[in-house]
Amino acid sequence: MKMIGLAAFAAAAALAAPVRAADGAAPRRERIFFVAGHPDDTEGFAATAFLLRDKYELHVIDLTRGELGLGWPGLWDGSTAARRVSEEKAACAYLGATPHFLCEVDGDACAGRDSVERLVTMIKHFKPVAIFTHWPVDAHTDHVQAAATTAHAIAKSGWTGERYFFEVLMCQTQNFRPLYSVDVTATIDKKVAMLRKYVCQNANDSLAMEKRAQAQLRGAERNPKCAFAELFTSFDGRPVKGGVLEKLPQTVIVK
Repeated sequence: MKMIGLAAFAAAAALAAPVRAADGAAPRRERIFFVAGHPDDTEGFAATAFLLRDKYELHVIDLTRGELGLGWPGLWDGSTAARRVSEEKAACAYLGATPHFLCEVDGDACAGRDSVERLVTMIKHFKPVAIFTHWPVDAHTDHVQAAATTAHAIAKSGWTGERYFFEVLMCQTQNFRPLYSVDVTATIDKKVAMLRKYVCQNANDSLAMEKRAQAQLRGAERNPKCAFAELFTSFDGRPVKGGVLEKLPQTVIVK
């Protein structure tokens, strides 16, 4: 199903004026993309995104609409997609980000031609300074396909900005080699509140509490230690000098 049509792309083009504004106008903020597999994969980066949102314009791009997240009947009748899109819109509104959805189906996603071309168009329109996506070694194949879609779109678009990977659940992200640890103590409560907006995926508050516990563990592992942290790495595993993460005073390089 086509989730981003001509009208949406026309709107995107209107928003995507060059960062340098006309004389006398405030400059448009630089943009950051977060490309995820599903609504709720913001679990991997939300607390850091709250640190970035005052300086950057944030866009959350989901490869799927989470259609299979409540079982097959909800996939067949479209009810789960409608619910999860609504929840993603509420979560992104709380973050101050713009949500977008590509055309792949939850549980059966591929780095399909249409999805890649839509992401290419978005990259060319919005000209993000940085793109974050899933680490490509992951137990969930939709996460792998989100990373592949991002890689293919970047190659086709010729974009040369900053590339980062984020960690989702520890049982999913495999063999992750962190480069950056971001102290998110100041924003962990906002992240938890945001994750609670994914009501259908947060039974008994399990998603919010699991991610809080993971951030607490990552903070304890950090040097210097902090209460809560999120982990990221760059495309080649090397520091991105002067990049969006290094500009955050909360960021340290993992030794």
